[in-house]
Amino acid sequence: MTTNIKAKQLELLLHDFELLSKTAMIQMQITTKLLDDNTIESLYEEAESNEIIMDRLEIKIREEVVFTIFQFNPVAADLRKIITYQDLTTNLERIGDMLLNIIHFLKKVDLTSQHFSHIKKIIVKMVKNTTEMLRNAIFSFSNEDSHIAYQVIKDDDNVDELYHQIGLSLQESFTDNKLSKKEIQNMININSIAHNLERIGDSATNIAEATIYLTEGKDIRHGNEQ
Repeated sequence: MTTNIKAKQLELLLHDFELLSKTAMIQMQITTKLLDDNTIESLYEEAESNEIIMDRLEIKIREEVVFTIFQFNPVAADLRKIITYQDLTTNLERIGDMLLNIIHFLKKVDLTSQHFSHIKKIIVKMVKNTTEMLRNAIFSFSNEDSHIAYQVIKDDDNVDELYHQIGLSLQESFTDNKLSKKEIQNMININSIAHNLERIGDSATNIAEATIYLTEGKDIRHGNEQ
């Protein structure tokens, strides 16, 4: 009986993790849509509702992790996976926060600005790359596939490079130009969007590293390959 209850508890953890992951991906989709048209008010309302869902799921999973450990005294293999759920949930909740930040900044950005047209192309690439990183990181954990996890870590270099390109583009666009208050605010918002996207890439990398720890027992954080 206890074994059956433990299995159901692990299934509950998996179900809530999948729901949290799905909601994070929906937020990424909303971000993509708003980058194309930031006047769709219903998307902002949906994003706020999704953030509430993610916060509640993060709390629920954290409580389930503690309950599972104390109630069932899991064996080493199960314990490692349960603890990994906690790590991944924390990172997904952070990603949710950063996506909501981006959505708020997008609402303020003037997408028609001539200074934004070139930079927008780079931001679109960043969103596409971070979306793929997040999707693959979640997939790598769900399927315990360390090969994909390593690829996610490698792909973070591309996101970092795009972030660097945006910084250079902002400097080139606004250096030696007399800026209006609106243009300065637009520049700040664009830089903030790029910064949050770069951090999402970092959190997706954290998820991939947790997957490698789960599947291979190797802690490769902070450049540790042992």
